[in-house]
Amino acid sequence: MNFSSRHHARVLTALEIVRDRPTSYRSAIRSIAMFTVTKCNEYGARFAIEHYAFDRETKRSDILDGIARSIPNEAALICKAQPAALCEWRMAMHAGMAFSPSDLQLIRRQRSDLAILPLECPEAALDETAAFHLIPRAGPGSSTMTKARRAADEAQVLWLTFLTTCCRPNDRISLGSAYQAWLAIENARPLPF
Repeated sequence: MNFSSRHHARVLTALEIVRDRPTSYRSAIRSIAMFTVTKCNEYGARFAIEHYAFDRETKRSDILDGIARSIPNEAALICKAQPAALCEWRMAMHAGMAFSPSDLQLIRRQRSDLAILPLECPEAALDETAAFHLIPRAGPGSSTMTKARRAADEAQVLWLTFLTTCCRPNDRISLGSAYQAWLAIENARPLPF
């Protein structure tokens, strides 16, 4: 994680992308979740979640176009940094295929107004944040379906980890408190069925 203390953006979206295999030219996006935090005033915020699932035939470009359209204007976007896929790059080059750009690079091409912050975030930090806030995560070795079901939770955990490790204390306190209040209301809602 980056440990520099910064102000939280006025609008920030945490993006979770679930693939059926590790990122490569053969993997497919199966689910995405976006958790958007909008600071309303010095002590308040609005929270919104978008969570979608896709079949294997859905085009990556269509999914990324939808993500780019859904993120508010001039927002900051946080997402887990993709590990360097040197092995995948070598395989693609050996097969005579061009190595495709990352999801974040393709979103950047469409949305130059976004401040994109790819976060190098150890799983232990995400586990600790999830445990502290009692948010369930898909564990190591979980199925793609389990990861897809937990994508919205994962986006929240990513944002909370960013908030607690990268943001200034006043943002941690005010936005953390607003999130706890929002989460209590969300958890009190009846199930839709």
